[in-house]
Amino acid sequence: MSILATYVQCLKAGNASEIAALFAEDAVFHDEAPAKFGLDPILVKGQKNIESFFRQTFKNGGMKVNNVGINGNAMRYDVTVGKTVLLCLGVAKVENSLIKEYRVIAV
Repeated sequence: MSILATYVQCLKAGNASEIAALFAEDAVFHDEAPAKFGLDPILVKGQKNIESFFRQTFKNGGMKVNNVGINGNAMRYDVTVGKTVLLCLGVAKVENSLIKEYRVIAV
């Protein structure tokens, strides 16, 4: 199974610690999707901070992920937050079998 397929399974399960385990210690998670709501992009640096970010996200109701298509280190997927559905595109830079950087945009 690819690292992004595992990432999606962890998102669906709401498992912050397993998501963090997919990232390198000095990884960067950059999510520009909040700009669709007029909010600032999310920028999280470091594996422990990524775990905290996802733990808080899941605690606050999480997200629903559907219609996933993965091609190598890129994927498209729908994220439902509340009643809003966003088409997202994510690209991972992978080093030593861990995500070094993950970028998300919503279209």
